[in-house]
Amino acid sequence: MLLNSGCSGQIQNLESAIFNPMVLDFFDCNCQIGRAGAPVAGGPVTAQEIVDRLKPMGISRALVYSVLSKELHPVEGNAAVLEEVKDSPLVPCWSALPAETGEMERPDEFIRKMRASGVRALRLFPSAHSYNLTDWCMGTFYEALEADRVPIFVEMAQTSFEHIASALKAFPKLRIVVIRPAYRMDRMLYPLMERYEHLCVETSNYVVSGGIEKICRHFGSRRLIFGTGLPYYEPGAAVSPITYAEISDEDKQAIAGENLDDLLGWAGEDRGKGA
Repeated sequence: MLLNSGCSGQIQNLESAIFNPMVLDFFDCNCQIGRAGAPVAGGPVTAQEIVDRLKPMGISRALVYSVLSKELHPVEGNAAVLEEVKDSPLVPCWSALPAETGEMERPDEFIRKMRASGVRALRLFPSAHSYNLTDWCMGTFYEALEADRVPIFVEMAQTSFEHIASALKAFPKLRIVVIRPAYRMDRMLYPLMERYEHLCVETSNYVVSGGIEKICRHFGSRRLIFGTGLPYYEPGAAVSPITYAEISDEDKQAIAGENLDDLLGWAGEDRGKGA
């Protein structure tokens, strides 16, 4: 049976994508630095060890949070990560707590220090630190974060869709990136993505069959942010689904790194710039 020219061209394009994939420049949004209380055997701890683990996979940069922010206290972790990333291609990420307890600076001052320190994002650990993402708990911080377009990264294991929905209902322009959503969460994820245009998904655990392609079709590739989960997960496992996705090369590079660059660009923008 002969193939028509259209089918033949599609097969050739698919073969080219599989056997000659585009070389992508990856920027990891989900990476931990520092020695954990229960360290991962063979896992990287220092900036140089992280770079050495990521570089062979084509990952040239990473947004990193200190393990102390999760296991001890954000104040300790925020100071530590600035020292840990010095003279490296790693970008520091801070953590925060509800403003009302007075454990940290007020939100405007906190964001001013972020700008001055080259910190471009927040990683929140609500479950680990006994608070939640609802507007009544974090609303004071959200008001400032929304105004300055500061991206918030939070792992699904630390929160719930109900709490994310509460935050976004009150502050619909928040830049929230959901880290490691499970493959069966689309029926809750899609309604939120439909309502809130700045809600994004980190890709390391998004292993829905055809899921990358479907999000690109429904919402556009800008809603996907590449991450690895290092040191808990091997980076190669996160690279392959983007490299071999049945999407355009432009969409692949957007997911691999350009979308994260765009999210982190807030510090160079005027305060309160509209969406």
